[in-house]
Amino acid sequence: MSGIGIPRHHGKTPKGHPAPRVSAKITEEQLKAIDEELKLLPELIRTHFTKWTNGAKPFQIQCMNAQVLGQDTLLHAATGAGKTGIAAGPHLLPSSKGKVTLMVSPLLSLHDEQVSTFRNEFGLKATAINSANGGCTNEIMAKVVEGEWQIVMLSPEMLLSRRFVEGVLRKPAFGARCLSVFIDEAHCVSHWGASFRKKYASIGIIRAFLPRTTPIIAVTATLTPRVRQDLVVKLQFNPNDYHFCTIGNDRPNVSQIIRSMEHPANSYADLDFLVSDAMTVPEDIKKTFLYTDDIKDGGKVIDYLNARVKASYQSRGLVRPYNAGMSREYRAQVMELFKSGVIRILVCTDAAGMGCDIPDIALVVQWKLPQNLSSWVQRAGRAARGPRKEGLAVMIVEKSAFETGALTAGATDVVTAAAPTEGRGGGGRARGRGRGGRGGTGRRGRGKGKGKDYAESHGLKRGWSRGADDFGLSPLADSEAEIPVDAPAEGLYALVQATTCRRRILARVFRNAEPTVPKESCCDVCNPKLFDHTRPSKPCRVARQKGIRKGPAVDSVREALFNWRREIKKKHFSHALFAPHAILDDATCELLASIGPIDTIAPLQQLLQSSWSRWNEFGQQLFEYMHKLPIPPLPAPAPRKKATAPQPPPPTSTPSTPGPSSTASLPAKRTHPTHGTAHDTDAPLRTRPRPGASTYTSQPTTPQRLSATPTPTHQYYAMPLTPSTSDGHG
Repeated sequence: MSGIGIPRHHGKTPKGHPAPRVSAKITEEQLKAIDEELKLLPELIRTHFTKWTNGAKPFQIQCMNAQVLGQDTLLHAATGAGKTGIAAGPHLLPSSKGKVTLMVSPLLSLHDEQVSTFRNEFGLKATAINSANGGCTNEIMAKVVEGEWQIVMLSPEMLLSRRFVEGVLRKPAFGARCLSVFIDEAHCVSHWGASFRKKYASIGIIRAFLPRTTPIIAVTATLTPRVRQDLVVKLQFNPNDYHFCTIGNDRPNVSQIIRSMEHPANSYADLDFLVSDAMTVPEDIKKTFLYTDDIKDGGKVIDYLNARVKASYQSRGLVRPYNAGMSREYRAQVMELFKSGVIRILVCTDAAGMGCDIPDIALVVQWKLPQNLSSWVQRAGRAARGPRKEGLAVMIVEKSAFETGALTAGATDVVTAAAPTEGRGGGGRARGRGRGGRGGTGRRGRGKGKGKDYAESHGLKRGWSRGADDFGLSPLADSEAEIPVDAPAEGLYALVQATTCRRRILARVFRNAEPTVPKESCCDVCNPKLFDHTRPSKPCRVARQKGIRKGPAVDSVREALFNWRREIKKKHFSHALFAPHAILDDATCELLASIGPIDTIAPLQQLLQSSWSRWNEFGQQLFEYMHKLPIPPLPAPAPRKKATAPQPPPPTSTPSTPGPSSTASLPAKRTHPTHGTAHDTDAPLRTRPRPGASTYTSQPTTPQRLSATPTPTHQYYAMPLTPSTSDGHG
């Protein structure tokens, strides 16, 4: 490192300004004039950035100065620390009039949010160039070159598109105006640049089109040593002449909790704490970001949590999905309703949160392991961003996460981490629509399973409903071991299995200062009582229920159920945009049409209560409707035939020795019924039955028995966005 940086474990800001770049053609007189102007910057910020009640922070002033002096800069600071303001501050200086900052942002779904921030919070002219806003037209490019906007937001694919390079970057008039190239969420250069966002790895080539004095400012909340080295190479920093500033990424006002799932993952019962049984009003549900990397799984989570909402509020849409695959209008409306508190839980991907500034999120929950440690730190940092706010960051992981070697070397390099499920929106071709699912999980570098004893000694059962294993966690040597640069998922498993302070693990990975957070609010290892905020429901021990017989589906019953759901839709949700199958899907109708007459509510309750999100609302009506239907009884089950042991082949008689030309006494040939080969009539088939197995005998189709819980019904949740009016697809 060269240039001026902050001492790693002290958090102090050095005095003075960074030295200008070696290549910068700045005379002593110009440098003196710039230095005098920079002295005005703190007062200009207090005057114009009124939301910054305490003015600019030392690290912000330091990075703004470096930007004005043309110094390449790499900043490592926590989410919510104020990194975006560094792009805005220099535009307050008189010498920056007419200057333009190109800001590279990863997701189209964030562009409008960030443009709004620059306009409303900083009072700057800003725009986003992407396919959703009309793309890179000649008119837009001409305005960029003329300095129409102070901040121009775009994706790396748009930045490096031939059209933008020729129409903007190569223009000498623009080169004279370009104040800096600002790389937001700079860790994406390393994490995504080698896989699904290859243009990120090529951002450095823009130096060929811009003046040598144009600095690149890269900011991130997750900078491991390997990512830092990768950024220096890919952004073409001079390793001996760039400004490095780190204040660490710790969020002392956000307590961290990590526990394993006590219940089966597909039951979602480990999320019951989000919607308490004692809920009476929507405000009883804490404002929450719930991250699921599988969009389909997220839909099931929404159905489950909404079913736990008090019946009188279930139509309000208190739990909503948010991801890049949704329309721009839907995302904007949902985000406004979430900010205002109408929506209480957003089940989301990184499309929600990255680049967004929401001050009062009380809870961030990660459902299942994230891709790597950087992803967890980014998401956890979105809690409690407002002044004097406190929040919780909770990771609920699979039990297998406690059974693998935490520091097994040889994991996939960080730069080949898998792609998230967001659209890239490059070059005007894509529209930021994700395909759903994980989009490829990448390798997590898991070693062989360590077994039950290893898992329990590293906290497998801590935080469960009984609380019996919360205390007494013995510090183990592996929690103090050095975390190698190739540790699985950047050291994620070391964090999950920590038997000492979790913040100390993060400090070792990200080179933060030694944590000084009080134990009461630090993490679940330091204070196991934090688990009381996130306990799952106690497991229900119920007697094993007899399976329900199933026969062939009756067409008339199936059609009657289709008609019933249409009537329910018309009566209760006439203004909603979803289809009737969102109330009762086709698979469930098929199931109900195959179980025979409904004399009591018990079979419906057994099949649907745990899997149909609308059971409490419409279960009784469904029973009354089906009870009146003329449903034929199921056919009687065919009697089972007793198994018989394999019989030996009949003995063969020894034929007379035939003459040389005689064929009369040869055994007849026949074709094997399966594969058509000829074999002797009397020869036994060459089959070897499994030990104890009976011979196979074909039987007529008989009614089958279903387990008590069918495949969960996934409702495409799309209730009205406002309690009384319109609806948007979720």
